[in-house]
Amino acid sequence: MSTPGYQVPGRTATEQFPDSGYWNQQYRSEPYYMEGDTYDDYAAAYETGYAFRQRDPAAEFAAAEEQLRREWETRKGKSRLDWTRARQAVLRAWERGADPHGM
Repeated sequence: MSTPGYQVPGRTATEQFPDSGYWNQQYRSEPYYMEGDTYDDYAAAYETGYAFRQRDPAAEFAAAEEQLRREWETRKGKSRLDWTRARQAVLRAWERGADPHGM
């Protein structure tokens, strides 16, 4: 377990993904949001969708879904979401990743 603010020698500091500010403000307005959810429940889903779309902008979501699910499972940390709910957030970040300024 890492300590907040601690930098591992020889490693580059990790930053939140570029769209995290948008999603941190937006997640409560999404149709899949449920009362009591926190941004931390969705963060890995948003990051997964965004990162995959940046790596492979031409991929179709349906064709990539199983790989997206596996990536989310490795990133989800303490998220309380199951894949059914996380999938919706992954998809929204995937869609926004195609044109972050146009959605």
